[in-house]
This record gives sequence, C-alpha cells and structure tokens, in this order.
Amino acid sequence: MKLRWHLAWLLTYPLAKLLFNLRVVGRENLTAGAAQTKTGMIIAANHTSNFDPLIIGWAAAREIYFLAKEELFRSRPFAWLIKSWNALPVQRRGIDIKAFRRCSLLLRHQKTLVLFPEGTRSKDGSLTRFKPGVGMLAVLNSVPVVPAHISGLSHSLLSYLVDRDFARLGLRHKPKSRIPIRVKFGQPILPQGFSRDRQGYEQLTAQVEERIRWLGGIGQLGQGE
Repeated sequence: MKLRWHLAWLLTYPLAKLLFNLRVVGRENLTAGAAQTKTGMIIAANHTSNFDPLIIGWAAAREIYFLAKEELFRSRPFAWLIKSWNALPVQRRGIDIKAFRRCSLLLRHQKTLVLFPEGTRSKDGSLTRFKPGVGMLAVLNSVPVVPAHISGLSHSLLSYLVDRDFARLGLRHKPKSRIPIRVKFGQPILPQGFSRDRQGYEQLTAQVEERIRWLGGIGQLGQGE
C-alpha cells in the first residue's frame, strides 16, 4: 500500500465511521481472497452513488484501483485528484480494450481492482443486470472476485449532496435523519472451473450477481465494526 494511501485511510476512516455511520462486515473475506492467489483480486460491488469507490476503499482497508468514466478526466484539477487516488479512465460504450489491458496489468501486479458490473449507477438503488466484463477479467487473469454490497448510501445525505444529477431529477432526497451506510463482503468466487469463453465469463458474472443480491437481501448485516 502506498504510504499516501495508508495515511489518508488512517486519518479519514474514523471520520467516515462517525459522520456516515459506516459499518463493515466480512472484511476477512478479502484476506481469504488474497490467500487464494499470488496475483491480484477483484472487488465487485453494486453501484448507487458517485461516492461508491471511496466507501469501498474505506471498507476494504487496502489500496484500491477503480474505473471512472472518461468524461471525468477532462477537467484538469479534478482529473489530477481522481488519478492520484488510482482512478482509471474507461469508455462507457462498447469494449474499452485499453482499459481492459490496464486492469489486467494491475491484477498481474497483485493489485486490488474495484468494479461495478452494472456499468452505471442505479437510479432507485435497486440492483440492475451485470455486464460480463467482471467475469472476463477474472477468468482470463485467474483472480478471485470478492462480492460486496453497499446499503444505505442511496438514501443518505451523502448521496443527496454528491449525486446532484439524481437529486435534480427527484431520485435522491434529503433524509430527515442520518441513514447508516453498510458494506458487506462475501466469500471470494474463484475463477477455476469457468471456461475461457463468453459462456464462462457470463456464468461467473451471474454467480457474482447472485451473491451480491444475496448479500443485499439479508436485512440486518450484524454489528460490524
């Protein structure tokens, strides 16, 4: 972990727990996933807010890399900021071969890559169908996928402030009370046994989606941290 990232996490994680009532369950599954391979790991999560990468970064307690739409890199000050926190540009239409190769290189260097397989934020907070890219990256690079579910964020004041486009459309509302944010990590899904073709990619992706739906349907996530 980069020293800058480690120091930033140490300084901001207690504030995130206090201000956002952030609680994490199942972080040990990330350690289990890393133990399965000498390469990297993918964290696959549902996507409801522009703040999701930071929430996952706090919850994972490790340096992460994530994809962000290329439009965000057109503003120089903002581009510098997100690049300094390991954001990688990606084209949202079609298959971005360049981004795929960057992700594969990171995984081969034992990095943790965060993906949001829905491809875009969910407007109402519900889970939408996953795209098979997560399965493709996992199978071709032989890395585990740790499913993660974020709950509470889409109904929180944080999302109301950050996701202003949704707020203007009436899709985010200012809550009357503080909404707790929960992150739950599930057991890693290993790439072994999935064929290196479209069918195998789709099957692994379907298993990731099913696991995240299960994580989100538990209700009470437990006490957490």
